[in-house]
Amino acid sequence: MNFGKVPINKFIYNLPIGDCILCPSIGEDAGVIEVNGKYLIIHSDPITETRGDAGFLSVAVACNDINMKGVKCKWVLTTILLSDISHLESTISGISEACNIIGCKVIGGHTEVTSGIDKDIVITTAMSSSNSFLNYNNVKPGMKVILVGSPAIEGTWILAKDYESILLQKGISKQVIESARRFKYDIIVENKALKVSHYAVAMHDATEGGVMQALFEVAKASGYTVSVDLSKVKLRYETSVITKALGIDPFRLISSGAFIVVSEKADEIIGLLDEVYVLGEVRKGDPVLEVKGLGIFNEDFEEELVRFESGNISWR
Repeated sequence: MNFGKVPINKFIYNLPIGDCILCPSIGEDAGVIEVNGKYLIIHSDPITETRGDAGFLSVAVACNDINMKGVKCKWVLTTILLSDISHLESTISGISEACNIIGCKVIGGHTEVTSGIDKDIVITTAMSSSNSFLNYNNVKPGMKVILVGSPAIEGTWILAKDYESILLQKGISKQVIESARRFKYDIIVENKALKVSHYAVAMHDATEGGVMQALFEVAKASGYTVSVDLSKVKLRYETSVITKALGIDPFRLISSGAFIVVSEKADEIIGLLDEVYVLGEVRKGDPVLEVKGLGIFNEDFEEELVRFESGNISWR
């Protein structure tokens, strides 16, 4: 049985979609509706692939998607499904920590202990309101495709946090593991995203399937070919060491903390932040991902964390 995110094209056409300014589609991070002359921007996401810190990660990742529309995350609702009541305090603490960093407020949710699950699941719906938002409709051929942040930040953190024993057995030092665990706070992108948004036409975060999937989804959402050279990217040392030891492709590993920007003003973005890489450009052509030295891709990428975990369940 396959686990992980189900491609949207397997079910979207069977849903009663409508009454939205921005409706569900491949590559869209949030839905947008108009209310009393303002835009309400909404996104929902579950955390299912980590033990511990699910509360923190759920808020961080959901708010990241709101930020991809160029707006601040203001409100969240959290649904908490606990495998054990003893996990309640740490989950609530994680939610509070993420909200305090981001500056958003909890306005509702639901909490229960759920039978039949072996790890906590936290689903966060994040929301904001704005007079405007970033839209793929404004993407044009010739615009630059930029990566902000390092690939596999989230995946490296999860591997270091949840799989210390296997990493030590593979020869990874305790120092590298501890350093990778500090990636946690790099998962939140709000400050970076809001700075970059002034120069962006569209943005998209790199979650399941990593940077490769994010780039592919930008191609689908824009309707153009996205042509990139990944050799321009410098991986963080911890990510390089850990993924190499485990046989994981860092560009296909869950990467919250990094995001794709489409812009006509690459130089301005380069001057704003560290870890900014101009990967390539948008080109006229079919909506596919073209990666130098690897080929052309027109299908979703398998998430490396799911693949790894399916073969290493006993190491949990």
